[in-house]
Amino acid sequence: MSKPANPELIQKILDIAMDELGRNPPERINMRHIAERAGVSATAIYYYFSSKEALFERIKLDAMAELDSRVAEAASREPSPRKRIAAFIRAYAAWCLERYNLARLLMDELPPSLDLDEEAMRKYYSVIYRARDLVEDAIAKGEIEGRDALLEVSFAQSAIWGIVSLHRNKRIHPDFWDSPDPLIERYIATALGREGG
Repeated sequence: MSKPANPELIQKILDIAMDELGRNPPERINMRHIAERAGVSATAIYYYFSSKEALFERIKLDAMAELDSRVAEAASREPSPRKRIAAFIRAYAAWCLERYNLARLLMDELPPSLDLDEEAMRKYYSVIYRARDLVEDAIAKGEIEGRDALLEVSFAQSAIWGIVSLHRNKRIHPDFWDSPDPLIERYIATALGREGG
């Protein structure tokens, strides 16, 4: 008979792992260290998470929820669809810069989840769906040119992550090493086009 799950310990492990990712890249995260911080044996942590990858998969959903909350809150403060999109992009970029190791986990480190049911798909791509809805609203109200909303959002995700990762790795012109904000603002201006479509 297996021992019952301990939800408090599971959450503690997840919180510690998220904290570790706040300070270290994914490849430097060590399950033994997380176990020590959680006050359990190295073997015990594997009862709840079979591998570091399994732990990261669980963190991925928590990270997506955190990012989704951040961009939703930023967009909700703005009065028009255009301004909501701009606020969304700024919040997305800011989260990726602040939580770079978590963002790397989402964007680069874990293999894609290929066999998602509809509910899991909505959770995993919640930020994309939220952005798509904002773009569709802006198109419907004539605030931006009519385009394929999902294509535009996927392009935005690629562009912003490219700016963030190039900035963080200093693979961009030194003028932008202190802040990628001018590049992000330039992308926003390009993506939104002229006002009124």
